[in-house]
Amino acid sequence: MVVNQSNRRISYIGGVVWLMGFGLLAAASIIIAMSLPIPSADVSGVMAWAQQHQTLLQLADEMLACGASILLVIVVVLYGKLRKRHPVGVSVLLALGIVVAIGAFYAMMALGRLVYSVNGLPINSATSVLSASQLFAGLHWMALALAACIIAVAVITKSRLIILTSACVALLKVVGTYYAGKVSVPLMVISEVALLGWSIMIMAWMSSKKFKIQTTL
Repeated sequence: MVVNQSNRRISYIGGVVWLMGFGLLAAASIIIAMSLPIPSADVSGVMAWAQQHQTLLQLADEMLACGASILLVIVVVLYGKLRKRHPVGVSVLLALGIVVAIGAFYAMMALGRLVYSVNGLPINSATSVLSASQLFAGLHWMALALAACIIAVAVITKSRLIILTSACVALLKVVGTYYAGKVSVPLMVISEVALLGWSIMIMAWMSSKKFKIQTTL
């Protein structure tokens, strides 16, 4: 009984960490999307956008860093737990998780140069347009990798309902990543909310299948 209680506690903690990883990435993307549009595509427009939303963008920057780190831990743990049962699927998931983390870290570093004065170095307006371009490139990369990651997880479950739902969420991620226009911003927000809902669904599925995710954070 003590062992069962311990396993349930570990499973609960694993589920919370799972939600934190996806939740932080989704929240960061929503914050950035809601700060759009940028007044203009030149230096003055980018700097005005970064200064106007500096606090929120700083928060998004931290969320990207934490969310990517947590997600990377999650996929490594899942790889260790499931590699014997699903060697191909979980290997693909690990690779995609790494790609997602790279995209998030890339976006984080670009955003950081727009909103943080690091080690006394001033925010450089001359590179602001480049940093903004790198930010959105990183977010785009992350979104596409997340879409593939969603499909990879769904295939591992072998549940038709989850696969169908995951395909819809992945499609929303792909569509939502093109959010430069005014109409597309709500789509991007919806896609992130769908991502959070999907992560809850997968957590519930893992609990029902009694997957014991053991990790030390």
